[in-house]
Amino acid sequence: MNNRDEILLKSILDTIDEIGDYLDRFNATSFDSFISEDILKRAVTMCLISISEMVDALSNDFKKTYSQINFKRFKTLRNIAAHKYGAVNFEIVWEIINKNLPVYKRDFEKILKHPQ
Repeated sequence: MNNRDEILLKSILDTIDEIGDYLDRFNATSFDSFISEDILKRAVTMCLISISEMVDALSNDFKKTYSQINFKRFKTLRNIAAHKYGAVNFEIVWEIINKNLPVYKRDFEKILKHPQ
């Protein structure tokens, strides 16, 4: 793994943690509490866009080495959130932050600790 990829991974992990901090700050423990806070929805969506941009910036070598990670999902999310904000399905966003991000976080932490 090159230095740039390592920096990007650390930034991705920081942004995932930032989402957790936002959820904690707004006490968003359920979908209803999440959906009721416009500022929170926008902040989380912007973080997801940022994560997607960083994932897209990872080197092709990195993506080939860790091909078990579905990197295309990040780009799809970014395109929907960035270009069609009014069309964002926040149930899907809620699912991503509660089901997918913890898995990606674990995978990225493992890669940082034990790069191939």
